[in-house]
Amino acid sequence: MVATIWTLALLVFGLSEGLLAWDVRFAYLPAAEQVLDGDSPYPALNDPILEEQKGYVYPPQLVLLLVPLTALPIDVVALLVGLGLLALVVATLYVLGVRDVAVYAASFLWMPTASGVLLANVSIPLAFATALLWVYRDRLWPGAAALGLAVSAKLVLWPLLVWTAVTGRVRLTVRALAVAAALTLSAWAVIGFAGLSGYPDLLRRLDEIQAANSYSFVGMAATLGLGETFGRAVALLVGGALLASCVVLARRGEEFRAFTCAVAATLALSPIVWLHYLFVLIVPLAIARPRFSPIWLLPVLLWISPRPGYAEGFKTFLPAIAAAILVGFVLVAPRRDGERGTAPA
Repeated sequence: MVATIWTLALLVFGLSEGLLAWDVRFAYLPAAEQVLDGDSPYPALNDPILEEQKGYVYPPQLVLLLVPLTALPIDVVALLVGLGLLALVVATLYVLGVRDVAVYAASFLWMPTASGVLLANVSIPLAFATALLWVYRDRLWPGAAALGLAVSAKLVLWPLLVWTAVTGRVRLTVRALAVAAALTLSAWAVIGFAGLSGYPDLLRRLDEIQAANSYSFVGMAATLGLGETFGRAVALLVGGALLASCVVLARRGEEFRAFTCAVAATLALSPIVWLHYLFVLIVPLAIARPRFSPIWLLPVLLWISPRPGYAEGFKTFLPAIAAAILVGFVLVAPRRDGERGTAPA
């Protein structure tokens, strides 16, 4: 009941204040309208909307999906997208075999969930794709499609390709790469390859603007006054250790723990991390704990963090601490049925 009331209040408040589906309102739909006008959806490197987090910076397939919605009133689009994302939260847990209502309620109370819904970005859909990858890991084309779609939408999920490769799913890995490449190139072809040559520079510019202000290792290092170079080095060290652990665990036949390390590596290696990025951790947690336990309430504590924008002070470290606890719990704690390092198919 509390989760239901909270979710409804979140939708009503976000809609009434013009905050619901922020990224869709101020980045995705304007980019879709530019595509309809025959223009590039990508901002110039010196465009101030990048500082305001209102620039479209994803590959073009997402903006093409939203083109049909440009004909609808913005509040209608925001509500549809918000409801759709909440449905994906439910779908993510359901496909992983979660049937405990308390788990669904707890997930709706997560700050990463609220951030993902209010901003309406790809974090929740990417978690759903990650869940599908796990479920269909032994079915060639469904697994490849899920992974390919995820990596094409956001390259930060590339460590999952390492997991599929080291667990002996080389054909799935190759097909996922083919799906990602075909989808991305096809989408760019539709918009006449507008912005393609400058896209790497756009990502570097985004990194320059946002990395030090986010919850990534770069952001944490900047908060401590240690500089971005130090933060990137720590990110490589931690991310590399997680990927090495993924390889070692995979060779031992502990594919679930290896999968968890790969998922954690997507966060560790990302130069930019916002609160909604942590929603992907719902996948290994749901596999390891399909029934409610206190660990499900840990991400709720992230509500003491600032708004889903720039991090500040000691709160910059809270998401990393929460993520480390969740990942450590999943890797170390035995399943309630007594199994260790395994998970249901």
